Amino acid sequence: MPQLISGDVYPLSEEEASFDDMDPAEMLEQASQALEAGEKDVAAKILNAVGNVYMGVAEYEEALKCFEQSLKIYKELKDETGVGDALYNLGVAQINLEQWADAAETCQTAMKMFEKVSNQDGAADAMYALALAKHGLGEFDGALTYFKKAQKAYKSVDNQQGVASTIMDVGNAYADKEDWEAAEKEFKKALKIYREIDDKAGVADALSLLGDIAEMNDNQKKSAEYFVEAAQSYLDADMTDFSREVIERAEQKLWDLSRSTRRRLRGPIDDIIDALPEKEEMEDLDEDFDESMLDDIE
Repeated sequence: MPQLISGDVYPLSEEEASFDDMDPAEMLEQASQALEAGEKDVAAKILNAVGNVYMGVAEYEEALKCFEQSLKIYKELKDETGVGDALYNLGVAQINLEQWADAAETCQTAMKMFEKVSNQDGAADAMYALALAKHGLGEFDGALTYFKKAQKAYKSVDNQQGVASTIMDVGNAYADKEDWEAAEKEFKKALKIYREIDDKAGVADALSLLGDIAEMNDNQKKSAEYFVEAAQSYLDADMTDFSREVIERAEQKLWDLSRSTRRRLRGPIDDIIDALPEKEEMEDLDEDFDESMLDDIE
């Protein structure tokens, strides 16, 4: 399942934004010091921020622990805004850990809390998360209901990114049921919005999925065309690994196509391959990565 939602519901304050450059271990120490000093609100904010750092490096178990601690403090403070934020973040962590039943319960509680404090953006995010949790539980109709509710909520706050994301996941839900016609229709709707808001990564994802469907329907020409366009969009979005994977799929299809189509696609395929970094360069970058940075946050 694509990870389309992340922790922060509210705009970060200046204090919270400053956490971005800090080591999680230092942040946890600051949270502990804040608790000892009786500054519970500061501790809760820091724990929430650390949780989001862990989410960013796919350390979901650690993130969950931080969000649980943050939630406990916000409840003690009777801070309804903080409770809603921590609940939503906790639900997202549970989704990524595939704890579907817990996630559904948590996200529904978060949704109600956001509605209570009149946070429309937060409520829309929680509806979307609840839809993902219900999809994970295999509740197709329930998931579809909340995807549509979330889509409507995102429209009401003029969040076109959210609208497109929910449409994409409706498409994914139909694809899981092998209803390719319905899935294709949703992906095309999302593609239109992604193009309107100039979201290159979103455009690439939608095109790639449309290529998958064309391939399933044995329309190799259309599939190759979608993959080439998707690869270019991934490249424009600096997502080179995805671009390489998709362009290789397109290139493999060339000999199944007519000579005229091969000639038409050969140039764009070569241009994309030439623009991609050499695999040796990517391996060098991987070798240069300092894994001790991750050790510090374990």
